[in-house]
Amino acid sequence: MKNLTFPTKITSLLAEEIGLHLGDGSMNYYNDRGLYQLRGHLIDDKKHYNSRIKFLYKKLFNLDLSLREMPSCGVYGFQIWSNELVDYKSKVLNLPLGKKLNFSIPPQISSNNKLAKSFLRGYFDTDGCLYIENKRGKPYPRIEMASISKKFIEQLKIVLKNLGYNFGCYKENREKQGWQNLYRIIIRGEGMAERWFSEVKPQNPKHLEKFNKLKMALP
Repeated sequence: MKNLTFPTKITSLLAEEIGLHLGDGSMNYYNDRGLYQLRGHLIDDKKHYNSRIKFLYKKLFNLDLSLREMPSCGVYGFQIWSNELVDYKSKVLNLPLGKKLNFSIPPQISSNNKLAKSFLRGYFDTDGCLYIENKRGKPYPRIEMASISKKFIEQLKIVLKNLGYNFGCYKENREKQGWQNLYRIIIRGEGMAERWFSEVKPQNPKHLEKFNKLKMALP
């Protein structure tokens, strides 16, 4: 693939893209050819891909994305055959090849609060959820992120503590079903949710629309 460009240092935009990658992305080599793909929900994530993600990959890598629906998988996004892109992501950024079973946040991000917020934006926009519970007759927000990588979750806990967020962490044992255990981080409450959307600044319209409805419902 011609005319690709690659950042020489981790900026806020690249930190966000790394979050996107660890949320919705995957990559590997097949017969010595590098394949990178980023795919989200066919309906819920389409606006995010068409606006934010398309802009981001053009800005970072000079990559004009060809986004498409993949109805057989229920996803929307892109796939790219590019040794250069996979080499950069795996060898320079040290992101995982194959299944994301045991991965970590790059230390340049985890040790820098500004970059950490950008990373959290990308990860939450692709692999996070905002739930609105009914608590004593009032809407009660719950921000949730989950992963099968215990190493990643332990690092995420440190990042959130450094940023001053209150959260709970829970292990969902799924071994009896033949699945990997799942680790969930949950941030609860109106105050924490307000901080999250003010500081992390999610860009996925599905999160923003839900948060705006929450604010309208609160007294």
